[in-house]
Amino acid sequence: RFYFKEARLGFARALELDPNFAMAMLGLSRQSTDPEQGLALVRRAAKERGRLTEHERRLVDMALAFREKKNDEGLRLARELREKYPDDLRAATILAHEQLRKGNTDQGIRIFEELLAVDPNNAEAYNQIGYYYGYRGDYEKAVDNLKKYQFIAADSANPFDSLGEVQAYSGHYNEAIENLNRALAIKPDFSPAYEHLGVVYEGTGEYAKAIESYRKAVEVADTDDMKGKYLGEGMRAAFITHDLPAVADFRERFGRLAKDPYTEIRSAFLDAAVALAEGRAAEAEARLNKLRPQMDAKWQGSGEFKLPGEKPYFPDWNYVMAKAKEAQGKTDEATALYEANANPPRPFGNFESRRWIIEARAKVAEIIARKGDLDRAEKLIAENRKWNPSWAPCRSSEAAVAEARRAKVLAASR
Repeated sequence: RFYFKEARLGFARALELDPNFAMAMLGLSRQSTDPEQGLALVRRAAKERGRLTEHERRLVDMALAFREKKNDEGLRLARELREKYPDDLRAATILAHEQLRKGNTDQGIRIFEELLAVDPNNAEAYNQIGYYYGYRGDYEKAVDNLKKYQFIAADSANPFDSLGEVQAYSGHYNEAIENLNRALAIKPDFSPAYEHLGVVYEGTGEYAKAIESYRKAVEVADTDDMKGKYLGEGMRAAFITHDLPAVADFRERFGRLAKDPYTEIRSAFLDAAVALAEGRAAEAEARLNKLRPQMDAKWQGSGEFKLPGEKPYFPDWNYVMAKAKEAQGKTDEATALYEANANPPRPFGNFESRRWIIEARAKVAEIIARKGDLDRAEKLIAENRKWNPSWAPCRSSEAAVAEARRAKVLAASR
């Protein structure tokens, strides 16, 4: 159901009743935002290995490999688990996400379809298939699968939130609002629904409503990890609309969150963004330059799944740095950073990653249109509109391209 607070309480209660309940340890580890705590729980579960079924042992071994940052071993164990137990959702999800990371969306969808062949009522399989189609812009197929998810899990908030999220990022804003409000009618503290209402209002250009939706998501979120995510999204919306009091408010709220291994880096990044929002572009650039080596080092040492030869890529850093350079008249350097986001080094695997592409394409289009390359500029805008025909953060760039075309037509007609 994606009711994470309730899940944590349930797993914790199960462990109170049976301190040796390995699957409860594993479940609680999945909900832990503390890497050390998560690892400790999985290692506790591994000590119970001799008491477990074969299926349970395989789940523990796979979880332990990923927690210990042994991604290759984790993937091998996931493949073995799926071969032995073709109805196992966790193995299927890991392997499908591996394919998505490689850009093999069709293969990822096929893995979930094979899961449905042995478990036709697996709601989460329909959910994931819907997202995979939504990411790549197959809106009708996304909706079809998510409606099947809704039918199977009609009493849960998440199916309505999932459909609302796909609709929000695809420009179907009225339908998104309807589904997200239905999610909140089922579970009023379901924070992702408020988050995705924020996306809707950003898409329509109603930034004050977007900011308030992100604030509401922060209020009902039950972990600092999720609060930090929503605060970042709210700060970005405030940044776009130049709402300096809201930028400062979100930054101050972030400073109140519990510290984690990434707090120092995130705080430094947000301080650079605040400097830029307040018109101190050179300071923002200097802060970002100082921060980048720390980000690279943290990424290299993280347990995040990486493909062979993969290099660190931070679209948010590129975006803020590009804005800082553009504000100082360093247009060529800014364009290179926007181009890097418009053509990322690895396939995108969620709507957030796709959003960076859309907004970067629009900025590239605006800059090159002013330099006279209208054909490519209009092509970039057209590519964006295949994913979302009306995304407000891109409108000023779209208007600049249209104005450049009008000026060229008028000049040719004189």
